[in-house]
Amino acid sequence: MLYSGASHDRKTRKAHGVAICLNPIATKVWKDSGSEWVPINERIIKIRLYCAPVHITVIAVYSPINPITKQMSDESDKFYNDLQDTLSDVSTKDMIIIMGDLNARVGDNKQKRHQHVKRSGIGPFTVDIENENGAKLIDFCEINNIIISNTFFEHKLMHQTSWMHPRNKKWHMIDYALVNKKFRSSVEDVRMLRGATGAIGTDHHLMRVKIKIHLKSRKKNANKKKINVDSTKLKDDQLLEAFQKDLQSILADKAKDDGISIDQRYEQFLSQIQEKAKYHFPVDKNTNRKRKEWLTNEILEVIDQKSIAFVEWQNNRGSSMEFKCHKNYKRLRKIVKKMTEHRQEIYWDELCENIEKSIKNNDPMTAFSIIRRLRGGSKRDENMPVQDKSGKLLVNSRDTLNRWREFFYDTLNVNSSIDQNLIDLIEIPTLSITEERRQNASLSIEEVRKALSQMKSRRAPGSDEVTVDILKAGGEPIIHWLFKFFTDIWNSEQMVKEWNMTTLIKLYKNKGDRKICDNYRGIALLNTTSKLFSRIILNRIQNLIDGQLLEIQSGFRSNRSTIDQIFTLKMTMEKRKAFNKPLFMCFIDITKAYDSVNRELLWKVCRNYGITDKLVNLLKMLYKDSIAKVKINGEMSDSFEMNTGVMQGGIPSPILFNILFDFIIKEVISEAAISGVKFSYGSNDFCHGKNEKHVDFDILALLYADDLVAMCEKISVVGSEPKA
Repeated sequence: MLYSGASHDRKTRKAHGVAICLNPIATKVWKDSGSEWVPINERIIKIRLYCAPVHITVIAVYSPINPITKQMSDESDKFYNDLQDTLSDVSTKDMIIIMGDLNARVGDNKQKRHQHVKRSGIGPFTVDIENENGAKLIDFCEINNIIISNTFFEHKLMHQTSWMHPRNKKWHMIDYALVNKKFRSSVEDVRMLRGATGAIGTDHHLMRVKIKIHLKSRKKNANKKKINVDSTKLKDDQLLEAFQKDLQSILADKAKDDGISIDQRYEQFLSQIQEKAKYHFPVDKNTNRKRKEWLTNEILEVIDQKSIAFVEWQNNRGSSMEFKCHKNYKRLRKIVKKMTEHRQEIYWDELCENIEKSIKNNDPMTAFSIIRRLRGGSKRDENMPVQDKSGKLLVNSRDTLNRWREFFYDTLNVNSSIDQNLIDLIEIPTLSITEERRQNASLSIEEVRKALSQMKSRRAPGSDEVTVDILKAGGEPIIHWLFKFFTDIWNSEQMVKEWNMTTLIKLYKNKGDRKICDNYRGIALLNTTSKLFSRIILNRIQNLIDGQLLEIQSGFRSNRSTIDQIFTLKMTMEKRKAFNKPLFMCFIDITKAYDSVNRELLWKVCRNYGITDKLVNLLKMLYKDSIAKVKINGEMSDSFEMNTGVMQGGIPSPILFNILFDFIIKEVISEAAISGVKFSYGSNDFCHGKNEKHVDFDILALLYADDLVAMCEKISVVGSEPKA
């Protein structure tokens, strides 16, 4: 739904606002057309659909009521001036459809009839006497070669009129569909649907316009079709057994195939997994039906009864049965309201209980997934317009997509060149034979099984559309196939080409203007199998690296968190204050730290930390010739290369960044010869005096990944005087 409303200072309940609602097919055409729309003001909104053989412009309007004062007449004139300006910007080749509540009555005009004035924009089937708004509407149509399509189709009065005057009980035609004259033959019918508004209770009837035209939308970028599986069925033991049994025979045969490339084997594996997953875990047709979660069949039945009562009331307006029918409709409306409120109360109680139960069971993921679902804010950034480099707001989806591609291209191709001579100065230690053999040893099936169990479920897949949950559901057949496949990659150091393709999505940083690209970070959606392979490599080096990192680093290390760093920071502040000692702190946020990593330097530092050539080459392989596409609202951008940085979303990325950042911090401490805040501790307390037995130590900084707070006793160490 696209809408345009009044500003907050002029907003009045039930007074202003227009909207255009598109069904899934129309939404797809609109998105394929570049999502072009313009909110003119609170009374006019315009969208354009790029179709073949002709483009379509739809304008929704809400006219002021028929004027009875000079001020109201001026307001009506302003509306038609704005509508004329809007229409002037539309291509004359487009099919133009203007729909809405125009608050105008068109029909018999004695003066025009006496003067024999021909009015081609109005048909013979009118029901009213022309008023001032009607005259303005007809003049507007005559000037722009537009017809009032309602008046060209003969129907019963109840199917022509859309609104009843509350005092004189007379029905009038005030809702219209206007079409440019050359497309008059494309309009097959216009009529009012009385029963469609029963569930809503509006005093206007729904207007239906039938248009016959052959349309073809702009072809979208070719993407792989998403695999739709019912995640709840992945817990069914019988379905899992059948799924694994099918995979056992299929993958066993595929494993025997010789003479085909790694890429061909991988494609065969994906096709078999996707086919069997859709067969064994299909999504029920009713599952995709969108309705409120609290809505029950009992409530829907009463709503249907209310709709029928509404139609009966409308059919008997102005008759002796009107009071009885209206009373019955109001009774059913109260019942629906009462049932809805009661059901919503139960529904919210159940959700709160589920959230509380999940937190008590140490399952915060389920709790927060419920909260996010209720907030409904996960998709609100998808259609958010963004600014280009000059600050111009981009509304068209194609321009927006190109802007995001431009932003991520600049972000992931940072000029971070480093003198090769400096890189060559980094020493490579000699590893023990035992350690080298441990790192370079052939893969074992236990490593694959362990890595798969460590992978988190309910994570978005990459371009392969195979999730971790599907791999886990495959059980031993998939584990055995992956073991053989990974072993071949491990030995040959040959990468699957599809693993080099990354899908980037944007994630708001929860700070700053949402229309500025710099306030978003890119998350890489990698193929699940490549992430699994990365996990195996990470398991080989995790303990080795963790033992070399500075104790001040708590980012992405087991049994450490921001809570530890916050506690240490608070204790430092308290103790320095208690002993009347100076304390200066400098909080540093490194801009695009992950995205600006120089990879050549990174690989050399990895060797410096004791990672063998074999594992470094495998890591290089995951980053070599890496290509990315940006995905915005289902649309994929053109691909581009990524030459710098570690991918946010990759399994080894946090550890690789920690290695490089740790190396840099150690070099800074060594070269600058700076000291931090001095403390001493003993056997009974955190701090002790000089005369007691104690041990001195310094706290120079606290780190969490790329976030850093430096602490010292002199302002000169931090730099210039801080600003107030």
